[in-house]
Amino acid sequence: MLSAGTRIGPYHVQDWIREGSCGQSYFGQGSLGEERGKFRYVKLFHRDLSEKKGFTDYFSQECGAIQQLEGRGIWPMLGSGTLKWKHWMSFAWFEGHSVQIPNDVQGKEPNDVSLKTLDDWLAYDPSRVGPKDLNLILVDMHCGLNRAHAYGVIHGNLKPSNVLLDEQEDGSFVSWMSEFALAKICSFQPLGDHSEEGMVFSSQSMQYQKSLKESQAFRPKGISFKELPEESWDISALGAIVRYVIEKSNRPTDEWLEWQKWACKAVDGSFLNVVQSMKALPGVEDLSHYGIHSEKECDYQKQSTNEIRRQRELEWDKKQKISSATFRRNMTGLVGCVCLITFLFSKLYLYLNPSPWVEYRLEGVSDRYQLGFGIWSGKAWGILPAAYDDGGEGGQDVAGEWERVDGIFQLNFRKFKKAKEEESGKKLWQFIGKGSTSSQDYYAWTDYLYFDRNENKLSFVKRVHQGDTFLAGKRAQDPPRLYPEVRIRRSGGIIKETKLLFEQSEVSGPSWSFFIGVGFLLASSLYHRNMISIIKVEPIKD
Repeated sequence: MLSAGTRIGPYHVQDWIREGSCGQSYFGQGSLGEERGKFRYVKLFHRDLSEKKGFTDYFSQECGAIQQLEGRGIWPMLGSGTLKWKHWMSFAWFEGHSVQIPNDVQGKEPNDVSLKTLDDWLAYDPSRVGPKDLNLILVDMHCGLNRAHAYGVIHGNLKPSNVLLDEQEDGSFVSWMSEFALAKICSFQPLGDHSEEGMVFSSQSMQYQKSLKESQAFRPKGISFKELPEESWDISALGAIVRYVIEKSNRPTDEWLEWQKWACKAVDGSFLNVVQSMKALPGVEDLSHYGIHSEKECDYQKQSTNEIRRQRELEWDKKQKISSATFRRNMTGLVGCVCLITFLFSKLYLYLNPSPWVEYRLEGVSDRYQLGFGIWSGKAWGILPAAYDDGGEGGQDVAGEWERVDGIFQLNFRKFKKAKEEESGKKLWQFIGKGSTSSQDYYAWTDYLYFDRNENKLSFVKRVHQGDTFLAGKRAQDPPRLYPEVRIRRSGGIIKETKLLFEQSEVSGPSWSFFIGVGFLLASSLYHRNMISIIKVEPIKD
């Protein structure tokens, strides 16, 4: 027994309910995700069973089948999962019908009791369930079993305590069967185990022993709890439930004559399937009124429960394969598209901009340039000219920023001047700190470059420093250098303007993003073809 507050999946235990033949029942409240704050009936399987080798896979497969069940007469399973040894199922919480029962102690207020199951109603008022009420209850149960058996799911543990019952405003009953297929899950035997070794789990609890005895009373004679349930079990259990209602009822015997005959046939195995059983129900004439067609009877005769179940398992396996192929197709397609978009973006960027953080150089000239990534602006890197070096050497790296103005790249640099204590009257450390320096303490210059897209080169336009403009010029056989614009004009043609084209120092390799993108898209197309082939293939039938 788990204490209050213990976590089971997304739920926290609020209260203990009981221990039955198929596990422990708890009143839980959701604490995570969409289940937060919702009250649930949580079924926890015995630890001796859940720790059996192979049980987790078996449990997941069975839950996948049970979760498909919904409709009239079925109290559906909402969720399932595993947490270490805890294998659980959750169902919507059923409030039931609230009544007051007089207290045995004189002077005490009546007790509030909630009638939830057919067993509760019969214990509270045995005569409340009459032949007409029983007809409504059995019709609901037949509709639910008809749908479940069509999916190859057998209840296997039908009894009055597993039949939820609620009274409507007009006094009629509506019923649902709960805990579908739990008996089959509890009959799990690992490979290699022998059936004569006994139950896969046992409990000394009185509640467990009572529940097990009750379950056995509503099964066909000679059937062991560890055997796999069959469709005939559920039909026989319906007959046993009718006998139980008649036995508990205080009504005259002659009111139950038709029901007694029907119950005998159900228990004796006269009905081959649920459709035949429902057609024979007292008060039922046209099955189509309940959405059941007699043609299905032929289908049931042709297919055994194992065949139906195998067909459903094949369909479930097919859905899993389709889901897996779809996921792989979508993920590889997504990666491929991202890679191709990256490739196209990089090509467009490199068409309009120099390669980011790649050095552009010119033989015979000390200047070098690198432009960081950016659309309209970014970081830049260059070489300090000797004219701005107090040591007169130059050549050191210098950082700056670039911005694009009318298609021209403007690279702004500055270099701190070496402090001259005699002139400034300040020590070097006095220049440290915000507001301690001014524009007079820096060499600042701007280089203007034009990017030639066709040749992937940077063409030097001019340099501006303290209002002076410097252009690239060449005198006779001397290597090109920068001259003041005024000096070039006054040289009388001795100094001629020249172009400085800075070439990319590194040759760009193949674009791997393109090949990766194409590869992933090809893989996506293969997964898509695989998915289509799985969809077209029909499940194999014996």
